[in-house]
Amino acid sequence: MTLEDFRSEFFPLPPQEQVKFIYTRIENLSREERIRFLLSVLQEKGSSPLVKATALKFLRESSFQEPEVYESFLGDDFRALANAAKRALKEFEEKDRKDDYYAEAVLRKLKSHSDKDKRFKILKAISRLEAPWVLRVLMEALADPSEANRDFLIRELGKREIWNFSPVYEKLSCPPWYRKSAVLKVIGRRRESAALPAIRAILADPNVDVRKSAADALGEIGGKESLSLLVELTKDPSAYVRQAAVFSLRKISSVRFSG
Repeated sequence: MTLEDFRSEFFPLPPQEQVKFIYTRIENLSREERIRFLLSVLQEKGSSPLVKATALKFLRESSFQEPEVYESFLGDDFRALANAAKRALKEFEEKDRKDDYYAEAVLRKLKSHSDKDKRFKILKAISRLEAPWVLRVLMEALADPSEANRDFLIRELGKREIWNFSPVYEKLSCPPWYRKSAVLKVIGRRRESAALPAIRAILADPNVDVRKSAADALGEIGGKESLSLLVELTKDPSAYVRQAAVFSLRKISSVRFSG
């Protein structure tokens, strides 16, 4: 059954039947599909408070840890819904403390190894784990001085299901330059249009490779705003950046530019 089929069976049901449907059928979906479905239930204007409370419960059990989703229900008049939100936030606060501990321990271990191959083995091993702290380690490790290790991380982060990508955008303001370039490559692979304001902020970065990576990422993202930013980059002092901007413009526009 596809996710669309699942939704089409669910939404016409009355509230009590919808609750029963979630309890008895939700396991038929993968974790990613489950989260998408439950979020759609919470966003549906016609969903009853009881159904939304049930959706929050299962969203929490799916380890969806985006605080703003739960916080939006804290003041709800329906007590069960507000309580479900409170319970989720309290549970995630406790998990965050544990996750921070594990992430810091792994990051310290990575920093203790000067051998890039040893760091790669650690990164490859933890990338197979499903623990929430793994994502933070992979993001922080984009600052690895080894290009081969960064390339592995770029591929890994490019294919992962990441519900909140804003922590990655924040890395665009953090040195070293090669981390910024790596982050831009991840953004480009994922075609993250929400990253455009963060990309705009680094168009004048002092490092040529960062600006060139920004041009490449914009070519992958596409859209009117990307076009506007790429036009700016065609005036960059570096021919390397200008050429990348022109190439990206040609990918997303019928207009031709000369470098």
